[in-house]
Amino acid sequence: MTASNTNILSRIPSLRSLLVFNAAARHLNQVRAAEELCLTQSALSRQLKSLEEHLGVQLFERGPRGLRFTQEGELLYDFTSRAFALMGEGINRLGITTERHTLVVSVARGFAQRVLAPRLGEFVSAHPQIDLHIDIHRYYADLESSGADISIRLGVGDWDDYHSVKITDDALVPVCAPPIAERIKGREDIPDDIIVLRNREREYLDTWMLHPRVRRIPTEGRMSLSFNDSATLISALESGVGIAVSRSSLVSDALESGSLVRPFEGEIKDGLDYYAVSSRRSRRNAVVSLFMQWLEAKFESSFSAATVRKTAPRSPH
Repeated sequence: MTASNTNILSRIPSLRSLLVFNAAARHLNQVRAAEELCLTQSALSRQLKSLEEHLGVQLFERGPRGLRFTQEGELLYDFTSRAFALMGEGINRLGITTERHTLVVSVARGFAQRVLAPRLGEFVSAHPQIDLHIDIHRYYADLESSGADISIRLGVGDWDDYHSVKITDDALVPVCAPPIAERIKGREDIPDDIIVLRNREREYLDTWMLHPRVRRIPTEGRMSLSFNDSATLISALESGVGIAVSRSSLVSDALESGSLVRPFEGEIKDGLDYYAVSSRRSRRNAVVSLFMQWLEAKFESSFSAATVRKTAPRSPH
């Protein structure tokens, strides 16, 4: 080993101190981080101080409301989180034999197209020994007779005797393309010639109109267009066809990219979320467990209602 390599290794902190830092960085709260690690708050604080002294930089600013990153702390968290994710993938691979495995996941078309498909490449690249089959359906698959190992479905999580993982924290939100939002902005009433889009299988607009504290989207005497598929409805919205009420998880990426915006504030919780549900026969299947864990980690915070609060920009005063 060269002298330069020895110097680099002596600079790297202990794995334990990096684990403590990573927990504190995820929570930005010493109490919650200490609870996760089964440490006292004072022990965790000492570990962080020791790490800062070892590196010669301050990683956090301490305040009465918790921790805040310094520039150095945010940079270190970016690297440590990726490092731990990479180690986790390696450890997971040790638990699965190198022989090929088939995994069948049954998913509603809207969620498959708008949410799941753009993210699946990450899982397949990390686990090339798994042949992943996505089975698109309009209705819930019978897990015991359909051949599916996992079903991703919308509900309240009350599937007895099945293992389920909640993967979204949904709200109903109004959405439209930016040009439509420009026509609505600053107006008390939505122009009569703006088309209202509906989902025939999920009457989100009716749920919206029954809520007492949201802005009305009147439908009487107005042009309307209905679909029996969320993905097609959202594509029409992105093309500037009109306005609709949608599940926040299905439009999160579109809001992030700017192809859709929220023309005005307001959201409703209808109690439904997307869950990944595994069958009884595959409960102890290592590949099924691996995909369920990936879903839980991938979607832990990606589709909370808080991530889709993008509204149309206001006109300058």
